[in-house]
Amino acid sequence: MEEQHPRTFAAYEPDLLSGRQIRLSAELAAEVAEVDRMVRSFNDAAPTSPHLESLARFLLRSEAVASSRIEGVVASARAIAHLELMLATKAGDDHRTHRGISDSAREVVNNVLALRKAVTALSEAADVSVDDINDLQAALMVETEQHETSGYLRTVQNWVGGTSDGPHGAEYVPPAPEAVAPLMSDLAAFISEKHPLPLVQAALVHAQFETIHPYNDGNGRTGRALIHTALARQGLAVGHVLPISMSLLAHAREYIAGLNAYRYVGAADSAAAAAGMDAWIRVFLAATRDAVSEARRFTDELATMRKAWNAKLAQHREALGRRGQPRKGAAVVRLMEQLPGVPIVTARATQMLLGVSFVAASSALEELAGAGVVQVKEVERGTRAYLATDVLDLISGAERRLMTKWDLPELDAWA
Repeated sequence: MEEQHPRTFAAYEPDLLSGRQIRLSAELAAEVAEVDRMVRSFNDAAPTSPHLESLARFLLRSEAVASSRIEGVVASARAIAHLELMLATKAGDDHRTHRGISDSAREVVNNVLALRKAVTALSEAADVSVDDINDLQAALMVETEQHETSGYLRTVQNWVGGTSDGPHGAEYVPPAPEAVAPLMSDLAAFISEKHPLPLVQAALVHAQFETIHPYNDGNGRTGRALIHTALARQGLAVGHVLPISMSLLAHAREYIAGLNAYRYVGAADSAAAAAGMDAWIRVFLAATRDAVSEARRFTDELATMRKAWNAKLAQHREALGRRGQPRKGAAVVRLMEQLPGVPIVTARATQMLLGVSFVAASSALEELAGAGVVQVKEVERGTRAYLATDVLDLISGAERRLMTKWDLPELDAWA
């Protein structure tokens, strides 16, 4: 038998980011400025409340679903919205209601909640700490097999690809365990900095985090949530998230190549470093362009959907001999405004959402069901749920639209 010799693998350790001077080529700087203007233009054109609130919830769920799918965590939009409903009404505390809810749905909903935390608590904190990031990762693992060991930096070597027995054949070997804590402290300081180029900061935050790979699980989802923390802290995306992960999911090959490019070999001020960072930043900018376009399209589609709902409701009311348009501020009107963000509701959830009586909530739901705006489904223990299936179907169309090739020849060397 051939003698087996131990193999050694070089773990990659990135340069620090905090306080570092980032120099961009004139061409790339112009591209950054252009995409920055696109994001700010969308912010300025976003609909006013309460439509913004429902759009923000819709975009956040879309981003969490796509970020989870990148890691192979897939659940139906209906299962995700159903579990969100149970948790919002505290029914999720009763484990009997979890029958029929997959572990994948639980993980995606965790991602929704973690992403919400990333753009609220972390964006509003004076500084972001490593403990804050640990808590974000822990939120992803609630009620999963990894829950008890989550929220702590890894103390063992990990790797991407290869086998469970060792890093032989691995696509990437992250820094050694002893390097993780200082690298994460530097990353937290960098996120906390006021940066003149928010998109560049967000791009580097994500690439650096994925390069450190600080946890045993949940690195991708945590790292993508931090993109939105960085953007929100700099005021570039406030009150909503952009569906950047949806574009990265559709362009997985370029995404991986961009992260590989970021892991340059050489000094921080070398030509290799500049080329690698530029390549990754271009990937991030392309994904952000897509995200802005999709956010605009979602805004238009949801507005068109609301008009169709209004027409259905008016027709239904007139058939009953009532005035076509309900009074402004009526529960049924307010509920339609909220449905894009909460596509599955019950009477109890509607009562909490709108701050109305149970009778008023039930009446509004039955009116929308009669108009064909929502569909009725019996759920656990005889409770009636009301589904806005039009909303649940929107994301699949977006994923098909994003399957277009990016023209980024500089990635060829790392693909």
